[in-house]
Amino acid sequence: MADERILLVVDALYIGGTETHVLGLAKELIKNNVFVAIAANKTGSLVDAFEALNCPIYSIEFPKTISLEKSHEMALVKEIEKIIENENITHVHIHQTPSGYLAGKAAENRNIPTIITIHGTYYPNHEIQELLKLSDAVICVSPPLCNYINTFSIEHPYLIPNGINLEDYPGNSSVKDIRNELKIPKDAPVLLYASRITWAKAQVCSIFLRACKDLKLNTIPNLHVIIVGDGNKLSEIKSLARMIEEMCAEAFIHIVGEQKNMHPYYSAADCVVGTGRVALEAMASERQVVAVGNHGYFGIVDMDNFEDAWSHYFGDHGSKATCSRHLLRDDLKKIMMDQNRLKLNGMTAREKAEELFNINNVVKETLKVYSETIKGGMKK
Repeated sequence: MADERILLVVDALYIGGTETHVLGLAKELIKNNVFVAIAANKTGSLVDAFEALNCPIYSIEFPKTISLEKSHEMALVKEIEKIIENENITHVHIHQTPSGYLAGKAAENRNIPTIITIHGTYYPNHEIQELLKLSDAVICVSPPLCNYINTFSIEHPYLIPNGINLEDYPGNSSVKDIRNELKIPKDAPVLLYASRITWAKAQVCSIFLRACKDLKLNTIPNLHVIIVGDGNKLSEIKSLARMIEEMCAEAFIHIVGEQKNMHPYYSAADCVVGTGRVALEAMASERQVVAVGNHGYFGIVDMDNFEDAWSHYFGDHGSKATCSRHLLRDDLKKIMMDQNRLKLNGMTAREKAEELFNINNVVKETLKVYSETIKGGMKK
């Protein structure tokens, strides 16, 4: 694989599931002696983490849309072509629009293969169709995304999940004690919600807080709650949290914003409510997951239903029901009142993370895709 020289392309370097995946992928590829360069708008909270890779990072002012004036599009494509030429790139690996569209155009002009990883169903149809036309191989990070891509007449996408570097989620307790920092009593039960606080996931956060209010008032009086994330709905979530604390006559909701190192926060919690990559990271941290995401509600994840949860990507790409405060409250009550089950599910979750989502295995599968993708192999 020493001959492969990969250009990884993302819109920008903010904290999110896609960007964190690309960071982990880049780190592991470099460990495997694969040359990696990054093209992205060099802004966001992960800039330092990407710079620590010590690989070339090219800052490109990617626009918000693929619908550009021809002269602007051509200038950006030429800029990426220059990177391909300067770094002798053999494969371009894209993850988002519009950066992926422009990078795919540049790769096509240079007659080198483009690989796309599909991270969700949120791409506008006309944009995903353009990306697929430019791609020689398609990777999906979950089973429902494979079904989604099938609808665009892509019959055999590769299924390669998000990768977790298990070294970042040690099983010991040597992590920073977040409970002390947040002044949470050692014996207090803690629920954690983590996501971008935008759109559908902000709505889930609101439902989660209302469910926690019910638990605090009626079932778990010493409950504490941690909210991790940032976004355009954060001020609304803070207002709701203040209102709930007034109703409960106690400050128990800890809104900590965006965090680069999530493991200490997962470790401080008894149970994590989330979806997608958050669910994978919580599992790696030996934590019980209650899955709810953009698509809807899945519920308590355990070994009896794990395959089903994975097939729904923990509520992000598929679900069993519409999320409601009562549904979430009842499941949280059920699992939080059963400490033995809570701990057992956490331990078995870690085992599943090691088996299925280990970054070492994910990179091995990705390297196979690179080696199997020949020039112009699948372009339509």
